[in-house]
Amino acid sequence: MSWTRPESIPFPSVWHRFQAKAPDSDAEVSYLVQDLPEDRYEDGVAFMSRFFPHDEQMNQVLGLASDSVAMKGVVQLWREMLKLKLSVVCFREGSPEIVGLNVLGVASKEDRDDEKFASAIFQTIFDTIGYVSQQANVFQRYGVDRYLNAMGLSVDPTFRGRGIATEILKARVPLCRAVGLRLTSTCFTGAGSQKAAARAGFQEDFSITYGELRAVNERFVFPGIEQKPCKYMSLKVD
Repeated sequence: MSWTRPESIPFPSVWHRFQAKAPDSDAEVSYLVQDLPEDRYEDGVAFMSRFFPHDEQMNQVLGLASDSVAMKGVVQLWREMLKLKLSVVCFREGSPEIVGLNVLGVASKEDRDDEKFASAIFQTIFDTIGYVSQQANVFQRYGVDRYLNAMGLSVDPTFRGRGIATEILKARVPLCRAVGLRLTSTCFTGAGSQKAAARAGFQEDFSITYGELRAVNERFVFPGIEQKPCKYMSLKVD
């Protein structure tokens, strides 16, 4: 992750505003999606640690949240990605409470794909995502040398069912335009995130069921979700 945010782009910047229901009523309220400020990095890590390991289905079936070594590796990766000043947070207008967060980074052709972690669980998750991304072959498919990717999207359960994940994903378009990236691509591992991505305009590049993944590598075993798909999806930014 050697990419550097252009100094000409103000940080933090607001990338998207939208209206959605309040958490405690049907009233429409204003939300915004902006860069996660540096003084909120640890709040962001705490937010992701509270929800993402429990909610994302790969993490659930492998027991990521209960593996302290795995969680240490995940948190370390998040902290490194936050330093790129690309991750976006959703707030209600006028409130400091984190509604949702997407940890973002930049994938490039030069990246190594043999990174090793102390936890077998996190290694399996990381390698599965790596395999799916390789099959999507987005560098050749879209003719780019780098693209905006992600390692975790979560919305506070209090705010779910309001389309907020979709709005967070939409914010990637103006963000990419500003920092000079022409593509955003991500491994969407569950039905909810896949639907949110499709609503935000992402197209499917590659899909494989978790059962089919076991034939690829004997470590890729995800009990109980064998029939469900794991998808790599992309959105071109003009």
